[in-house]
Amino acid sequence: MLRPICYERVSSLQQVSAGGGLDDQRSSLEAYLDNNSDKFSPERIFIQDMGLSAFRNSNISPESQLGVFLQDVQNRKYGQGDALIVMSLDRISRRSSWSEDTIRFIVNSGVEVHDISASTVLRKDDAHSKLIMELIQMRSHNESLMKSLRARAAWERKITEAIRSGDVISSRMPVWLKNDNGKYGINEEKVELIRSCFRMYANGMSTGEIVKHHKEHKLQMVTVSAWVRDRRLLGEHKRENGDVFAGVYPVVIDEELFLTANRMMNRVGMEKKKPREDLLLEPEIVRKIFRLYEEGTGTGAIVKDLEAGWSTVNVLRVLRDKKVVQEKIIDNLTFERVNQKLSLNGVANRIRKDISIAQDDFITNLFPKILKCGFCGGNIAIHYNHVRTKYVICRNREEKKSCDSKSIQYLKIEKNILETVRNVDFQKLMLESTGNDTSPIDVLREELSELRTEEVRFTQMIEERKAKGLRIQYQHTEGLTGVQDRIDEVESELAQLMEVREIPKLDFDMEAVLDPMNVELRAKVRKELRLVLKEVKYWVYGQNILVKLQYFNNVNSHILVINNKRQRSEVIFEAVVEEKGKERIYSVSDDMGVVFIAEVTISTSLWSLKLRKGEEPYSDKIQGYIGFLSKECIDPGINEDQIEWFD
Repeated sequence: MLRPICYERVSSLQQVSAGGGLDDQRSSLEAYLDNNSDKFSPERIFIQDMGLSAFRNSNISPESQLGVFLQDVQNRKYGQGDALIVMSLDRISRRSSWSEDTIRFIVNSGVEVHDISASTVLRKDDAHSKLIMELIQMRSHNESLMKSLRARAAWERKITEAIRSGDVISSRMPVWLKNDNGKYGINEEKVELIRSCFRMYANGMSTGEIVKHHKEHKLQMVTVSAWVRDRRLLGEHKRENGDVFAGVYPVVIDEELFLTANRMMNRVGMEKKKPREDLLLEPEIVRKIFRLYEEGTGTGAIVKDLEAGWSTVNVLRVLRDKKVVQEKIIDNLTFERVNQKLSLNGVANRIRKDISIAQDDFITNLFPKILKCGFCGGNIAIHYNHVRTKYVICRNREEKKSCDSKSIQYLKIEKNILETVRNVDFQKLMLESTGNDTSPIDVLREELSELRTEEVRFTQMIEERKAKGLRIQYQHTEGLTGVQDRIDEVESELAQLMEVREIPKLDFDMEAVLDPMNVELRAKVRKELRLVLKEVKYWVYGQNILVKLQYFNNVNSHILVINNKRQRSEVIFEAVVEEKGKERIYSVSDDMGVVFIAEVTISTSLWSLKLRKGEEPYSDKIQGYIGFLSKECIDPGINEDQIEWFD
């Protein structure tokens, strides 16, 4: 006798609540078993899927009851001697006969399939079973297809009518809308919040900074990100099948603002190392961090063991965050053990202090990702002392002890960099290049084209050697990797340059920008700076700070020498650096004009000096100018006979 497994399914939740579909199937299945009691054992197994479509394969997903049954068949829990009883084969599948393999898999595993409505039994040893199955499946598939087309046409008619009349198409609607007597109404408070988030994001604030600014609304960063991408704000409605209808909802966001915010988000997404904005989203990673730290792994080594985007500071913040206990990710005993160990190292107190002091300093750093240590090229961290003074420290010095650079007061460089870039002629700067009149974008596009050609050449050489059974040479793989890395860099630079729709205007009020409470202004200035500044590096030499501003045209840069004495931060002198062919030219000006010009042949020890008449070559001033050439491979000694003088 056969062991019967009875499968029942309805496609929609409405059928579930009505109950008729499932009840009818159960009655028919039990009657069939009663009428054929001589063929089936008394042991009856019923499996049921509610609200799952066979046309879209939902009923064979791993989470469905039929999906579990199929896995059991795979594991030989069911097979020869079992029978799957269904009201109709379309309960199992409504796919076309060309795509159907579920029923075939069941039958080939030795399980008989009984279709009550067609009075058909499918058996592995019955040659006609497959043909019968295909005919039934073709009918079922065509029936489902016609139902789908009719439903789609009905929805299109409903949406078209809603666009014309303004009627609500569904009780499920965006959070900024409400049902006002069958028409769409606007929740003005929610819409104004969304518009504020868009303006802030378009002006350069991150989602984390926006959430912090609107803390009374208890927003989440993922919510702000979703709003930025949500085209329903423009009135569009997108169905599950991908069809998009315009004009369904009221438009609440200006299209230009929407596009600007989305371009900003696209650019952020292209950056290779995105900051972790919500550190507790992945409990397994949090547990891994605690486990590794308890095992004695250093925070730097933990970062290397995590996915891209984590930093040592973020690991420390996770280890210090009491929410890991509140959200039951880590038990309290483990948390206390780890934090006691952190306190012994003295690191956690500094992290906690930075978090508490910076509560109202939303835009801490106007040069994120571009401010680097000049000595090692490493990233920097911003810390505070007990009187809220911000300091810049090299992360390699702080975390790896591999750099000897000194920390500096952040405001000393922020104020002087802003003063410098505010006076730059960006119209001229953005059009200058290495000897012709093309823009930086054209130069990068040309380089990208050449890199693509090189990539194809390396790929072809590797494929040819593979086809011939030859070993792939090291220089080929290294060459391809180098070219692809440079392609990524060029594409990133192009994406940033393409964002420049107009010449940046930095005609801001200095005192207003320096005020940490002017969040939107600081965010806007930070955004503008990122469009023109490629990199900012700093060095500390004795009593002075040397800051180099590298612009995106790779031709011009500024060098600032800032007094680093206590309570003083004025610029001692400023140098403009230009590259023309193989020459790098340093020029320094004072109130009377250009006073010093040094021309260095790149990658050589050759250099020449021009001075304004009346200057003393061995004075502290001129020697100071020569001192900042120390990064060049030159002998700083002066031969007065070779100095060229100018008026």
